[in-house]
Amino acid sequence: MSKLSKNKKIIIAICSILVIIVFAVTFIISNSKEAVTCSKSNTQYILGGEAVGIKLLASGVLVMGNDRLDTDLKVGDIILEVNGCKIETNAELEEYASLGQKLNLTVQRNDKTLNIDIDPRLSQNSGDYKLGLWVKDSSAGVGTVTFYEKDTFKFAALGHAITETSNQNILPITTGGITKTEIYMIKKGISKVPGELKGTLTNDTLGQIYTNTQNGIFGYIEDKDEFEGKDIIEISTKEDIETKEAYIYVTLDDNVKKKYKIEIEKVYLNSTDNKNIAIRMVDEELIAKTGGIVQGMSGAPIVQNGKLIGCVTHVLLDDPLRGYGAFIENMIKDMENI
Repeated sequence: MSKLSKNKKIIIAICSILVIIVFAVTFIISNSKEAVTCSKSNTQYILGGEAVGIKLLASGVLVMGNDRLDTDLKVGDIILEVNGCKIETNAELEEYASLGQKLNLTVQRNDKTLNIDIDPRLSQNSGDYKLGLWVKDSSAGVGTVTFYEKDTFKFAALGHAITETSNQNILPITTGGITKTEIYMIKKGISKVPGELKGTLTNDTLGQIYTNTQNGIFGYIEDKDEFEGKDIIEISTKEDIETKEAYIYVTLDDNVKKKYKIEIEKVYLNSTDNKNIAIRMVDEELIAKTGGIVQGMSGAPIVQNGKLIGCVTHVLLDDPLRGYGAFIENMIKDMENI
């Protein structure tokens, strides 16, 4: 056998092996993708739209304002400890300050932990020692549940984080919950002045909040009866969203969940925040009641072609009829992490 012929056979054998490997890898990837798709398709989601009370207790206390120039504390810092002891409330911080002695604060700033000393000052008005800081230890308000995961009893709401300060720092939480609420008044939104759903926060807890992220708040429902009579709905990917009519589901002052017509004006497929879908309110009944998008609507599910595509997250201050929504798949991704 000639050397050339022998080399040809070797080349043919190598090519055959490569073809087999390519087919094998393709088969494995295909099966893997199918398994993932099947796993996701087995998850059942329940449509939200209910107004709820939201209560968060922060880890430590959040610095909202600082009147002093002789400290390294900044707005957005979270005071976790005083003199090595954990604190959770404003009252605890005030108690340490009232002693009038230098305090060593353990502070979280973004992803760093710092130690900062501060001297309390004697207030001329009250005669007590104060730190000269404006701090906050908890947050509460009204929001809307977007969806529930039927088998795990998880819930997702708001579509954006609960934040504090002008820097929009995400409020870290120690504990939190959602409660039943009654919407007793609607403050209509006008240009430059956002409206609001005003509701009572009760002690009738529906579920516990476990995380607060850019894409919403997430947790577990405690009262499984809350799922009774609620509609199961399919999920739509962002690529399937069309610039045409859609519907939002909201609970207003009649305390009944209803759907209202909106228009999808634009879809930002490559956006990485929670302003992914440009929306406009067109339902005359909704506009007459609220003036457009108002605080408390955050989390209201957006449904198009019978599928859940996202939720309401923001209003444009200059035009309360317009605002933004978040992609539902971003919320589902964050939900998977709890």
